[in-house]
Amino acid sequence: MAESYLANAWNQAITENIHEKNTYTSIYNLLHSLGRLHSFDYILCDVGPSTGAITRMVVLACDGYFLPLTPDRFCNQAVKVLGKILNEWIKKHSDISKTFKPFGVKSFPGEPVLLGAIIQDFKIYSAGKLKASYEKWQIELAKSIRIYLLSGHNIPISENLDPAKPFIASIRDVGPLAPVAQMFGRAIFDVKKEQTSWAARDGRNYYGVVWQNWESRMEEYRIEIEKMAEALP
Repeated sequence: MAESYLANAWNQAITENIHEKNTYTSIYNLLHSLGRLHSFDYILCDVGPSTGAITRMVVLACDGYFLPLTPDRFCNQAVKVLGKILNEWIKKHSDISKTFKPFGVKSFPGEPVLLGAIIQDFKIYSAGKLKASYEKWQIELAKSIRIYLLSGHNIPISENLDPAKPFIASIRDVGPLAPVAQMFGRAIFDVKKEQTSWAARDGRNYYGVVWQNWESRMEEYRIEIEKMAEALP
């Protein structure tokens, strides 16, 4: 339902329809009202990898965004068209906003900056090195980001982001940690030893080398999340 409302507002907000103008600004107003009410420093929005109305309006309402990417051909193809899409969104938002003042509707900046890309869901060797096939796709993705986003379309980026090194964090496949964290409503880096019994076929807690491996992967995940937090303005 929200998708259709926001899609219609995207098409009609540039007209004299005051209802569509208010609908157009609803996501931005909601997020900022929540922030003021609860004194939040940040509000994180997780949207799907689509160009639908909800994703579009959430991205435009935010100050910045991370770009999560899987090292494969499909993500690389998506990156090659993303710059054009983002530019079209920002330009149309600017055109729509110019029509708001006579109606007393307050618009919003609509110029989110790229905070950095995140490579995710890859696998590594036992020695901790990225498998060669994933590493090669990561190189291709970095190249596509520089060519198609940053150079080709001049996408706004954070002043802290080095265009030559667009990946700010690497989150590998966390395996059984994810479903256990979801079951107990905890962050992946905050799973407790006694909760590992849920992942074991015999219902016993993990211990010894197995639990040490889990601890190592949780700490690795925590460090990568910290890198993302440091990238926030």
